[in-house]
Amino acid sequence: MGKLYGIGVGPGDPELLTLKAHRILNAADVIFCPEKEAGAGSFAFDIIQGLLKDTKAEIVNLVYPMHYHGSQLREMWKQNAGCIAEHLSGERTGAFITLGDPAVYSTFMYTLPYIERRGVTVEVVPGVPSFCAVAARLGAALCEKSERLLIVPASHKDVDDCLDVDANLVFMKAGREIGALKEKLAEKGLLE
Repeated sequence: MGKLYGIGVGPGDPELLTLKAHRILNAADVIFCPEKEAGAGSFAFDIIQGLLKDTKAEIVNLVYPMHYHGSQLREMWKQNAGCIAEHLSGERTGAFITLGDPAVYSTFMYTLPYIERRGVTVEVVPGVPSFCAVAARLGAALCEKSERLLIVPASHKDVDDCLDVDANLVFMKAGREIGALKEKLAEKGLLE
């Protein structure tokens, strides 16, 4: 069985891709690209496409719908893991690309246990998470000295329990809930 790399491609700027990720992507036999529905395309692939100058890699899109229906998602992760394992038969090398860093709310990590059950060797290659890129662009520290940092998935309406925690807050995945999040932050005097 081949090897799969779960690669974080960063927040959108191709120049933030790590050298290791770049090397692996240009040597991979297959690049797996998540998309929210068939034919929608992959934001992660859009980031790296211009960096794949001489690649002969097969590009395989895998559907990962943006919903939270547990049993349907688990079945999809299992099916995608099967597809990945089939493409990596023999000694082929694959790269599964994901936005930001694979360890932070990543599509890849949901599929990882199913991939490993198929006997595929996996290595995770970190990427620059969006909140670090934003802090860098603003020239602001996310936390200093003994400050704590709390990362909150804001796609769920109930973030109230996090607003009173003594920590610097990073809200991710707000999506359609961005308006409600802004209202809650304003109510607590945290909008700035």
